[in-house]
Order: sequence, then C-alpha cells, then structure tokens
Amino acid sequence: MWKTLMEWVVMLLNMTRELDENRASIREQGQRIHELEQHTRTLHESIKLLAQELQHSREMEAAEREKFLLQLERDLAKLKEPPRGRKKR
Repeated sequence: MWKTLMEWVVMLLNMTRELDENRASIREQGQRIHELEQHTRTLHESIKLLAQELQHSREMEAAEREKFLLQLERDLAKLKEPPRGRKKR
C-alpha cells in the first residue's frame, strides 16, 4: 500500500513538474508569436511604403516623359515653321 501511495505521489510530482515546464514553454511560444506578429506588421508597413514610393516614382517618370515629349513637339513645330522674314524699313 505504501509503495502504491509513493508511486502516486511521484507521478503527481512528475506531472506537476511537466505542467510547469509546459506552461513555461507555452509562455515562450506566445512571446515568440507576438514578436513574429510585430515583425510581420513592420514588414507589411515597409512593403506598403515601398509600393507607394514605386507608384510615385512611376508617376514622376511618366510626367517627365510627357514633359519631354511636349518639348520635342514644340521644337519640331518650330523647325517646321517657315522662316520669318525681316521687314525692311
């Protein structure tokens, strides 16, 4: 009977120790998950900013191309104009 009681006490102590270890492990995993969530949010924000910068850059390049083409059209129009004669007085 004492042997059975001692076995139960040892099992209970082992289960208590394992429970404490599991709780600590769960807390550590929860912290790790929290850190990964933070990292994911930071990456998401960085990607959004990069996408905005890329869009802005594309818009600026398009505006520069448009400006360049307009200047070329003006220059071509000037070349196609007949030379203006000077009036004599």
